[in-house]
Amino acid sequence: MTLRRPLATLAICTVALFCLPNIIVSQPAESREAQLFNAVAARCIGPANMGGRVVEIAAVESNPAVFYFAAATGGIWKTTDSGTTWNPVFDQSGGSLCMGAVAAAQSNPAVVWAGTGEGNILRSMSAGDGVYKSTDGGQTWKFMGLKESRQVARIVIHPKNADIVYVAAMGHAFGGNPERGVYKTADGGKTWQRVLYLDDSTGCTDLAMDPSEADVLYACMYTYRRDAMSGSTPRTEYGPNAGLYKSIDGGKSWERLKNGLPTSLLGRCGISVYRKNPNTVFAIVQTNQGGKGKGMGGAAKGGDNASGIFRSDDKGATWARVSNHYPSPEIGFYFGQIRVDPNDDQRVYVLAVSFTYSTDGGKTFSNAQAGHADHHALWINPKNSDHLILGNDGGLYVSKNRAKTFQAIRGFAIGQFYGICVDMRKPYHVYGGLQDNGSWGGPSATHNETGIALADWRTIGGGDGFYCQADPNDPNTVYCESQMGALQRVDLKAGGGGGMGMGGGKGIRPKGGDYRFNWNSPILLSPHDSKTVYFGGQYLFKSPDRGDNWEKVSPDLSRGGVAADTGHTITTIAESPKKAGVLWVGTDDGRVHISRDGGKNWTEVTKNVPILAKEKDNFSWITRVHCSEHAEGTAYLTVDRHRNDDLKPYAYKTTDYGASWKSVSGDLPKEGNLHCIRDSSKNPNLLFVGTEWGVYGSLDGGQRWHHMKTGIPPKVLVHDLLIHPRDRDLVIGTHGRSIYVVDISHLEQMTPNVLASDVHLFDVRPATAFEMKKGGMDAGYAAPNPPYGATICYYLKDAAKQPVTINLIDPKSGKTFASLKGEQGAGLQKVAWDLREVGGDKRLVAPGQYTVQLVVGEKTLRTTVRVEAPE
Repeated sequence: MTLRRPLATLAICTVALFCLPNIIVSQPAESREAQLFNAVAARCIGPANMGGRVVEIAAVESNPAVFYFAAATGGIWKTTDSGTTWNPVFDQSGGSLCMGAVAAAQSNPAVVWAGTGEGNILRSMSAGDGVYKSTDGGQTWKFMGLKESRQVARIVIHPKNADIVYVAAMGHAFGGNPERGVYKTADGGKTWQRVLYLDDSTGCTDLAMDPSEADVLYACMYTYRRDAMSGSTPRTEYGPNAGLYKSIDGGKSWERLKNGLPTSLLGRCGISVYRKNPNTVFAIVQTNQGGKGKGMGGAAKGGDNASGIFRSDDKGATWARVSNHYPSPEIGFYFGQIRVDPNDDQRVYVLAVSFTYSTDGGKTFSNAQAGHADHHALWINPKNSDHLILGNDGGLYVSKNRAKTFQAIRGFAIGQFYGICVDMRKPYHVYGGLQDNGSWGGPSATHNETGIALADWRTIGGGDGFYCQADPNDPNTVYCESQMGALQRVDLKAGGGGGMGMGGGKGIRPKGGDYRFNWNSPILLSPHDSKTVYFGGQYLFKSPDRGDNWEKVSPDLSRGGVAADTGHTITTIAESPKKAGVLWVGTDDGRVHISRDGGKNWTEVTKNVPILAKEKDNFSWITRVHCSEHAEGTAYLTVDRHRNDDLKPYAYKTTDYGASWKSVSGDLPKEGNLHCIRDSSKNPNLLFVGTEWGVYGSLDGGQRWHHMKTGIPPKVLVHDLLIHPRDRDLVIGTHGRSIYVVDISHLEQMTPNVLASDVHLFDVRPATAFEMKKGGMDAGYAAPNPPYGATICYYLKDAAKQPVTINLIDPKSGKTFASLKGEQGAGLQKVAWDLREVGGDKRLVAPGQYTVQLVVGEKTLRTTVRVEAPE
């Protein structure tokens, strides 16, 4: 799909028919359930304002209008018109949308390679599932193996033979494994040879090929390991085998490059070969002896063993320090890339928190104003050095004047949400916090035919955004949180919010010197009193007055830590909607507690959860506790153990306040750790889970799960889910593709009796009658509105042999004023009524209640629809 749509594709249809999958008559209930979930279509509402992390760029040099970018958790996108329009080309590949690399074969641009799993090992990194290949410019993809490589940092293709490909594999981030180093295929991916391997903790973080001699390769080997509680910095990020390696025979043998390089332990390094004269090679080298930090030249800690920029003019045989420029020493694991202009060896770029450039061969550097911080990808047009494409945590940027200025490209929604919430306006608004892009809010629909435009979204908080909570009784009050507990209450009416700093609202973080907060600290408004706010550090905090005053209502509920830690903290809070004061918390170190008296007394139920029963130091992350609205003692729990190098899904249910738990993971895929779970307040058997690789639904309480993949990328990372209490939309907060909404009102009515019935007409959600406003195309991006009017949904167990008719009747006069034709196929079917009479002047009907009549052969069913005036 092309996300910049012409107005015609967004125009209102007077009678819109939805083409949905049919159900084969002989299918069992399980298969019919799967078809029901396939029949509900998700709709992306954006936003695209803030972009998202871009980790790699691949352009076709013979036609630079065609290029690809890889989003860290948003798949691969392609443009054929220099970025005016975009298509997500990797969504249906079957692979993870967590990306590390993309490369196009210059000898045959139809050949494109993708490496899944990001090579930047930050705390929120996600695993991939191998490498993929396309031979038709990204239209279709084939899995090519290397599944356990997990994180792919770079793919390099032979310039004249597209069958020869090298892959820089980093391996498991949270455990040792042998599938790391450099891999080579000489037959287009049919077979692979691991050509460089050092140890089970050292992977390849950068790879470069000599443009004049394709058998000459340079590899940056990096020893790293994260663990469950290492926080921002990896547990291991230096090692004796880490460093620069060179092969002159296509990977058959390798030599470690040492002459002139630091002799201390090395960390993450980057490499760049000067295209005009490949004898010249630049490297950025991180050492355990530190660096200057700001990196503008001058003395550095560590002396000769300090981090810095190095140059070789003999293809790596000898090296000379050019400067001590290493701009991000404290977070070198997140950066470490260098690029030399293909036409000027005095022009050198370094990608880090700042995007810096040198005009004197790396001796001194200046900052470029690149639109956003944290830079990870750069392509320089070899035929025109003024033309740069830059990728960072804020998305994609293009310069046509050699980095003097950059233009943000906003034609795609790749927002990385952690947490979301909704308010009760009509249409309702969605708020959420994003990776390195603050907290934002915007409408789920608009009254403009353009759709939901960039201008409809607003920023309400800065930094990294996480949990958000909207006051259901006051649409102008939203709570948002940034890293380490930077909690704000934002007054939207007063103009609060905005900016990428921590300000914009009133800071209401609990005061105290011994408190520690997670990078992502949970907020909860009590379902019984929206002025009551809960907030989690190592203690549970409660405020009765919207955060103006706080009290601790728990002891330290974690396994303990030190004040400087961001770990050993509460990560999820829940309160039973059935009874005030029934409180639950889960922590990042695998503990679960419940209080049934508002926090006066707490009971630990950790050991009652099967996967947590034997845990001591092997900490699990409790991603969500969710309280059911059906029973006071019923709650759901999801556990994420990917930090323990375990990708299995763990979901549990208790009906006795945590005294016992049963698994509701059912037949979920064996890999795909869980981030959240929700049950329907209308149907206790209807559950949804958000996983590392997609969203799933169940109609039988978690025994059978069905992948929801209509309208939403199947393997998108889902961090949060909620069900709008009035509109019955499932709102999906993805970490990589912004926000989606799905009308689940008919799924909530789907019981075993309905599934077994021959014909069923579902209750119809209220519809708002308004005249759609005309509007021009929003620059770059507009998300679609829902179908206008009332959506009428019915179910056919078998295909109808006679026509299906939906009549709209005025109950006062008994007059049928509109008749619509329905699909006859078996399964779930939908018809949209545009709230107008058929024939006549086509004016909107007056607000009121109308009868909906479904006629299928000799069967007639009725329900009602309420038409409302806009607020």
